[in-house]
Amino acid sequence: MAPSSPFRMRTRQHARSISFPSRTYPLLPQLDEQLNRLKETGAASTSLSSLGDRLSGLQDLHLSVDDLLDMPHIQHSLTTVHESNKKLADDVLDKYIKVLDACTATKGIFSQAKFDVQELLSSLRRRKDATDASGKYLASRRKDKKAIQMALKDLKNVKISEGNDQLDAIDLFNSVQSATVSVLESSLTYVMGTKARSSLISKLIHTECKGANKNEFDQINEALGVMDIESIQRQLEEMELKIQDIEEGLDCLFKHLIKTRVLLLNMLSY
Repeated sequence: MAPSSPFRMRTRQHARSISFPSRTYPLLPQLDEQLNRLKETGAASTSLSSLGDRLSGLQDLHLSVDDLLDMPHIQHSLTTVHESNKKLADDVLDKYIKVLDACTATKGIFSQAKFDVQELLSSLRRRKDATDASGKYLASRRKDKKAIQMALKDLKNVKISEGNDQLDAIDLFNSVQSATVSVLESSLTYVMGTKARSSLISKLIHTECKGANKNEFDQINEALGVMDIESIQRQLEEMELKIQDIEEGLDCLFKHLIKTRVLLLNMLSY
């Protein structure tokens, strides 16, 4: 997935402006706009494609942060912050560890989801017993949901405070971390799907919700309920490619998080 994919939406209002002087720090207006665009897309994703777009926007945000950290006056500002309030600066570094762990867990969950999709698709292509293949897929998905629920619980424990009259440099990184947590949470929530009961499958398959905005994982569950093999194979092939893109996006995000933390650690070390 290319990290520079453009956003189609334009900012209607600013949630909070970063208050460094823009003439001195020309990258900050761009970073502020990227933050607001991510917030405008909302916490919920409506498809794997929209989730991929949010991840792409998040990568752009972290690229801007890396560029910002290369500027000598920003480095001096952060060093001053560390000297005046070491606890706040160290807290930012600690939060990066937690966000890195969350990113790793999210990538692992999407890797498992891709494996589930590939296994089901392979079975159907080999004309194996569709009922048996369906049962194995659904059993694996139930197991996956337990891991997703645990990852979401861990993610909710990552407490990040924004805009509490803290030092600008600290508030900036808190905002970036908060946006990252929001996208990861949205990703995990999407891959978990809804909890529709099997008895409702035949009814759901005929509702208007079956359209493009329906969670793809739910669409597969519903198609399995009526054994629509042709539809299942088509959807699985599309899902495999989209999940692969998301995996790559999460891997790229992980590398950005590592790079940013290393830069900050080197900058703030005595």
